[in-house]
Amino acid sequence: MKKILSVLVFMLLVIGFVGCQTATTSPTTSSTTANDSTTTNSSGTTSTTNTTEMPDPVTISYAAWNLGAVDSVNLERSMLEAFEVQYPWITVEIIERPKVTDPSGTSEIDQNWNEFLGARAARGTLPDVYFTDSVETTIMNIWSRDMSDIAYEDQEFLNISEDLREAANFGGKLMALPYAVYYFGYFINTSIFEEQNGDVPVFEDTFPDFLDKVSDIANQTVTNGTGIAGVVGIDRMLEWYPAQLNPDLGWYTYDGSVLNLDSQEFEDTLDLYTTLMQDKSLIYDALTPEEQMAAFGTPNTWESNQLAAFFNYTPIIGSMVDLGFDVDFIGTPGTAAAHQIPVILDLICVSSTTQHPEEAYLLAKWMSFGADGYLKRIELSTSIEGIQPLNMTPLQPNEDLLDAFFEIYPTFVEFRKVVAHSSFVIEPNKYVPGYIKARWTADFDAERTVGDIFDLVRSGQLNYADVKDSWNDIANDELTRAITAVYQRLGVEPE
Repeated sequence: MKKILSVLVFMLLVIGFVGCQTATTSPTTSSTTANDSTTTNSSGTTSTTNTTEMPDPVTISYAAWNLGAVDSVNLERSMLEAFEVQYPWITVEIIERPKVTDPSGTSEIDQNWNEFLGARAARGTLPDVYFTDSVETTIMNIWSRDMSDIAYEDQEFLNISEDLREAANFGGKLMALPYAVYYFGYFINTSIFEEQNGDVPVFEDTFPDFLDKVSDIANQTVTNGTGIAGVVGIDRMLEWYPAQLNPDLGWYTYDGSVLNLDSQEFEDTLDLYTTLMQDKSLIYDALTPEEQMAAFGTPNTWESNQLAAFFNYTPIIGSMVDLGFDVDFIGTPGTAAAHQIPVILDLICVSSTTQHPEEAYLLAKWMSFGADGYLKRIELSTSIEGIQPLNMTPLQPNEDLLDAFFEIYPTFVEFRKVVAHSSFVIEPNKYVPGYIKARWTADFDAERTVGDIFDLVRSGQLNYADVKDSWNDIANDELTRAITAVYQRLGVEPE
């Protein structure tokens, strides 16, 4: 942290001096000094010239999947330009992801992200800072640098909630940094509840309370198209609800070491889901397409102001401000046992081959959790025409940052409670080695994957009791194998 502070002190000094000269050392290894020299001109007048030692110019390459087209109006590109203003000795080189022909051969699509990174790594041109959708992949290919030596000296990094900042910590090695967090849960049409004189669901509600409140105003049994849909989106309950029944469980029953697909909590969630899917008075998904059209007259019940509670995630929050009715977001209601909010955590890596780790960290921080960068995001997102409203809440629990974000979304009172909450369950896709195989692609038998088993059990086509033990064993075998390999690759002991 002292090294980074020296850079910031340097910037303050530069403003105060008139003359500048280029230095021969980097900002992370040199101190900034000012020297005064006095000269006398032909008239006898003396003058003093100030010279300031300047950092060497540094170029940091950057790759991300949210940069849009080169010529588009894009918040991320604007943020990179602002970074160069904030740190004028650092130039950011954007590495564009190439297009490839799609499988049909008829159009072009973005190259697969890890294939893109792999091709760069093979040429020795891995970006200094880049997004990752799989920390396991970056570790096993030796693409990412352990950032513990820099990050843990930074108080702003330490301000981040521990479960978020430590997601990619393996045996003390910090192999990725948090870029952004997005929340799963229910968007609430508060206007419908007020119009129907109903109690509006709030963050503190338990799941039964939430369902009771929606039941009071839902009207799904009419056939004239004027109905009010209750709840859309219970299909992911088997992933997030077990953690509301047991605080030791996380997403999809992951407890930090293994999955618990054979647990009582998973079985109870399955039973609840099955019951709800039979309730045509409350659950939109329980209706057939024909019944939905008869009741509401449209497949777009949210946009038509006919839906009370809509399960989704917060990256779409910008689309909620001009609907013609008021909206809030309550996350996922808990139970008397636990209240844990499911989240998606996007991660950003610093390359194992970077020659400028301090500057790479500065860039990663600016684009993600740093307070200065986040305030710049607010400024740019509210001042540049064509940029969508900001959908990233601050990663630091800083009241000034929260105030700035919620000025954009003044009706989202309950959402602020979600952000301020201290208990989250993180979707494991990006940071838990082996999870993709354990959740979807591992073979259950010769004909079916574990992902097939999930779908068949949830739909009632397969008896849970008949498969739960073997399903759990197969999934955990994949996790154990992958996690062991990652720790071995890093040369550390599993925790």
